[in-house]
Amino acid sequence: MDKLNSDNPKIANNYIYDDARKILAESLVDLGKANKDVVYVSMDSSAGAFGGSFQKAFPERHFEFGIAEQNGMGEAAGMAISGKIPVIAAYVPFVSYRPFEQIRDDVCKTKLNVIIIGNNSGFSVSALGPTHTVLEEVGVLRSLPNMTILCPADGVEYGQVLEVASKIGSPTYIRVTRIKSKRIFAQDHKLIFGKADIIRQGSDVTLIAAGTMVSRSLEAAAELDKKNVNAEVISMSTIKPLDEEAVIKSAVKTGKVVSVEEHSIYNGLGSAVAEVLVKNCPVKMKFIGTADEYAPVGTYDELMDYYGLTPQKIADKVLEFYKNS
Repeated sequence: MDKLNSDNPKIANNYIYDDARKILAESLVDLGKANKDVVYVSMDSSAGAFGGSFQKAFPERHFEFGIAEQNGMGEAAGMAISGKIPVIAAYVPFVSYRPFEQIRDDVCKTKLNVIIIGNNSGFSVSALGPTHTVLEEVGVLRSLPNMTILCPADGVEYGQVLEVASKIGSPTYIRVTRIKSKRIFAQDHKLIFGKADIIRQGSDVTLIAAGTMVSRSLEAAAELDKKNVNAEVISMSTIKPLDEEAVIKSAVKTGKVVSVEEHSIYNGLGSAVAEVLVKNCPVKMKFIGTADEYAPVGTYDELMDYYGLTPQKIADKVLEFYKNS
């Protein structure tokens, strides 16, 4: 299957659904086979955080810390200083917030090659309520010097993201969804660190999306076609550092930019895009994401609809923005 673009608007008919955690489990084992320095650190969530297969394959390279996330992050930093490449994973709030001081002072301050996996991002486990529905961690981690943030768009990118992260050589946070993701890219697609992918050419408005929202933005673009609005869609799998050149080039072409993310509209992808545009190419911009609030309890689909993150509601918001700007 070729990369989806404006010549193939019936995108929904082409989708395969991928289980991100299953793909990560397989690629972690492959990475462990290829590099004996790769180790896996878990905190009370080894199997749930896709590490079960690695644990079986390399029991001597798996380290479980239980509900002691600060200790786990500190030990991961020590492993990195010793030349290892630790992959440390848990639910988003427990791998990004509980050990934040260790991330800041032990990992980022010394620019260590630690790969942090935030499992069940966004509304993945929204039935567990606002303690587990974390919608602002990209903003929190994006503020840290030396931190890289990756957000794969589909199964093809999930299959490559660990290898890519292992070669960056500095702290990396990978945002992972629990929800099966729609296939976007052909199998020969390459996830390139720091580079965006223009997956649909357009001339009227630019949609810049990350992770789960890439496929939904493509579907929204197909809906906009029906209203004679030609939308360009950019997949931004590297949120930090952002591909500034791609953002500026598309903004110059369309004159209107919309960010779409399963994250707060504050300090996430949209803010990163706006920071680039305000300095280089000021244009009209709209932010589509969640409000400045804690999410209510509900199913994934209910909350995506509640926050207007369905393809149709994204299209409706973009259309209104296009007409009024």
